[in-house]
Amino acid sequence: MTQTPTEWPVYFKERLLVDNINSFIGIVTLWMPKETVAEYLEDGTFSVCGQLYTKGGINYILRNILSNPRIKHLIMCGIDRQGSGDALKKFFENGVASAKDDTSPWKVLGDEKAVIDRQIPLNYLDLVRKNVTLYDMRTSSVEEVGKKAKGLSLKDSSATASTFCDPITFPDPEKTKVQTYPSDHSVFKIRREYIGDAWLDALKTITRFGRKIPGMYGEVGQVANLSIVIEKEDPDSPEIAPFFNFDKEQLNLYYKGFFSENEGKEEIYTYGERIFNWEGIDQEKIMVEKLSRFEFDRGAMAVLWQPQKDNFPPTNGEVQQLGQTKKWRVPCLVMILGQVTDGKFDMTAVFRNNDVYGAWPLNAFALRKFQKNIAQKIGKDLGSLTTIAHIAEIYELNWEDALSLVKENFRLDRFCQQDSRGYYTVKIVGEKKQDQEIEVTFYSPDGLNELGVYKKKGILPKVARDLSLEILGDFLVSDLSAACDLGRQLAKAESAIKLGLEFEQDQPLKFPTASQ
Repeated sequence: MTQTPTEWPVYFKERLLVDNINSFIGIVTLWMPKETVAEYLEDGTFSVCGQLYTKGGINYILRNILSNPRIKHLIMCGIDRQGSGDALKKFFENGVASAKDDTSPWKVLGDEKAVIDRQIPLNYLDLVRKNVTLYDMRTSSVEEVGKKAKGLSLKDSSATASTFCDPITFPDPEKTKVQTYPSDHSVFKIRREYIGDAWLDALKTITRFGRKIPGMYGEVGQVANLSIVIEKEDPDSPEIAPFFNFDKEQLNLYYKGFFSENEGKEEIYTYGERIFNWEGIDQEKIMVEKLSRFEFDRGAMAVLWQPQKDNFPPTNGEVQQLGQTKKWRVPCLVMILGQVTDGKFDMTAVFRNNDVYGAWPLNAFALRKFQKNIAQKIGKDLGSLTTIAHIAEIYELNWEDALSLVKENFRLDRFCQQDSRGYYTVKIVGEKKQDQEIEVTFYSPDGLNELGVYKKKGILPKVARDLSLEILGDFLVSDLSAACDLGRQLAKAESAIKLGLEFEQDQPLKFPTASQ
């Protein structure tokens, strides 16, 4: 059932710059700040101006156009970091593929990762493509964008009162009921070899334990102090997981943006401008110099937050008077720290808040590349990368996609990994039942050092439990899968002694058959 909208824009009004709703021109700025473009637009020449970070946002552009079908010209400009601009262009050029059933979303032809809500009928998608003209001005200056908008408004001024269909809205996709599980309120640790696996775990952590709170741009689900450790990812030969919404080419493009000094201010901000030229200071160079002189230097860091300018939410007047940072240019990444441990350069990056669905994978790859660059300059091997997000969040508009991504990529073998603190052997020693003991020996990950031996008589009550508690009390197990396995092995060993059965680690107990 369709409805006529009573207020427009229907979606993300608080995030858009609305000028003249009777205008027939919309501006899509991709990753460029909408405020930057708006400075070159004359009042009354456009209807709405906003950014398009992800391909999923195309749905809301289409829904807003159909709810105000005066819009017949769409100007696209700015930096296209994640392919959202290409996807929008392909929608207008190619349309969508037929859905495989009545509930599956439409897929943009030429970009299967760009999907359109099934609730928008195909004939209305065709209406938009037929009646709205997309102008690809991604390589044009903001001055040219302003001139284009003005020219269109003068050329087609008689069309402001007409619409290409009646204003209409469609139901939103049905939302999956989200349950929030009880948990610690702070500190969630994820340790993985590669960024793809870590991302799935991070999404699962937030969708399962995240608290729903109001954010600046709608509701978010968030956890506090999410710490993610990456151990093996090579940024120059990245493991591009099939579920990423970017490919290697787009990753290389992001690298360029991340390390850019952004002299032309094409984007909201780049981290490169604050790392490599923060008021004339090259912080990477200083980190390299410090670690080259003394590899254990505690002061090898880059600080991306300037309290004199970034701490206070300014008014427009204060921006000019006090040199305050505009709120949309305040960085999320605030500090990078590094130190050499056992001949490897380890690095930690601290975020005040981090969009885990839309930004973290790209952030992690770029930080890993930054880390590798420093490691090479100081002549050390690449160590682990740790990202710490004071607030790790998923925006409401990405919540369903995050849930689907986690569900579709669930595999049991993902949760079987070696504990970073070492491994253990479990065996039964002794001949007679009353003398038999369960013996657990812990070794370092490389097997060169014995870390501890734990023994208890198997005939004692709850011996597996007591051994487990002793081991946990010595902090020899850190991984949940390792802890689960240890509990299974100890329970089997206890049962074997009390039932008079043979025990072999990692093998099922052998019970006698009826004929034996």
